[in-house]
Amino acid sequence: MPLSPCFALVDVETTGLSPQHHRVIEVAVIRVQRVGDTWQASPWHSLIDPGVPIPAAISRLTGVTAARCAGAPAFPALAAELLRQLEGAVFVAHQARFDYGFVRAELARAGHAFSARTLCTVRLSRLLEPQAEDHTLDGLLARHGLTAPERHRALGDARALWDLVQALAARHGERALRLAASRLLRHPGLPSHLPAQALDEVPAGPGVYAMLGARGQPLYVGRSSHLRRRLASHFSTDPTRERAARLAAETHRLEWRRTAGELGARLLEAQWIRERQPSHNIAQRRVWPWFVRLPAEGRRAEFLRGDRLAPGEECGLFGPFGSRPAAREALVEAATRSGLCLAVLALERRASGEPCFRRQLGRCAGACVGQVPAGTQWQALAEALAEWRVPPWPASGPVTLREDDPAGTAQWHVLWHWRHVGSADDPQVAEGLCSLAPAEPLDPGIYRLLRRLLPADPR
Repeated sequence: MPLSPCFALVDVETTGLSPQHHRVIEVAVIRVQRVGDTWQASPWHSLIDPGVPIPAAISRLTGVTAARCAGAPAFPALAAELLRQLEGAVFVAHQARFDYGFVRAELARAGHAFSARTLCTVRLSRLLEPQAEDHTLDGLLARHGLTAPERHRALGDARALWDLVQALAARHGERALRLAASRLLRHPGLPSHLPAQALDEVPAGPGVYAMLGARGQPLYVGRSSHLRRRLASHFSTDPTRERAARLAAETHRLEWRRTAGELGARLLEAQWIRERQPSHNIAQRRVWPWFVRLPAEGRRAEFLRGDRLAPGEECGLFGPFGSRPAAREALVEAATRSGLCLAVLALERRASGEPCFRRQLGRCAGACVGQVPAGTQWQALAEALAEWRVPPWPASGPVTLREDDPAGTAQWHVLWHWRHVGSADDPQVAEGLCSLAPAEPLDPGIYRLLRRLLPADPR
């Protein structure tokens, strides 16, 4: 069977679904390789003592009980033999990310690094028989008139896969099978429910992508200077990394948009995250920035949430900070660094007439006991926070930045009050965007980007 000159049909039975938290209780490998003009299939399998309880539901499904595994070897004892069975072979399994993830995790716990090219028979079936709806192992066996007497046992399922591969070759021809396998091996980690050509259609240039779930819900938004390579990396990550594996498994559809360069990609990424609120962009989802207004003297600092400020009102304030506590902590740190009095700045309580706590530790210059004029404290704090001061917008109106693509196209980005108003592929459309006022609160990431790109002083 021309899947590869050497391939291993693998199946594992486990105590659960997580390679990190559950264990293998049975493993089987049918190693297939060409010997002369024929294909030779060599089966190998073993029960495994997982060292943990086997759930009753697993025992009912597989027939593998704790009593049956009691005399079996632990995984480390058979790791070397398993590696010998898999050496130099393409790792073939039904829902290959599952079996590969468990084998890799168990081998890692036994002190062995392992990686292999993987081929998923679900994806192989979808590519060869796109009109069919059922690509479960039971559905495939029924469609091809095959039986599996030892279903849900590792060796029985591995034998069923071997029968299935031969049936696919007989129905579609060995050449079609070889071409389909070759195509899938270009992107071996793709989830079974993504079409084989999913990454072939993605451009190689800069842009933004979205990974969508079964109902079209946004899961993750990202950007890259090479969209196809970045998306491929999501699906080629170590399947034992649960968060990455979960994202890959949940992804049913991909969206992307090419941009002229990195600036456009960063601006569009922030816009998509803000608009779509993808569930896996936890750190980047809408969290309002906070700003601080310092009084001239004698009052408390004012903490202001960014969504309650009109465009331009941030100028002269200090920020943006990720949260109100983060803003307060920045004030405390700056004041402490400059020897200022937290009590005079209303950042710490003290008994009337008593020195502040830091004065007692020798860390306050003495504004709380009259050794330093109290009226100088706010100005000194403003100077200590200079790096956080939001400068005025460096123009009397919107600024348009042109970004050129090496391929010969261009984009125009309209920016105003440290915000992204919009982008266009046509300068006349961009000119129209200049008449629009910024509608969204200041985005800290875009603000910091524009601070690097634009001059800090007004023109």
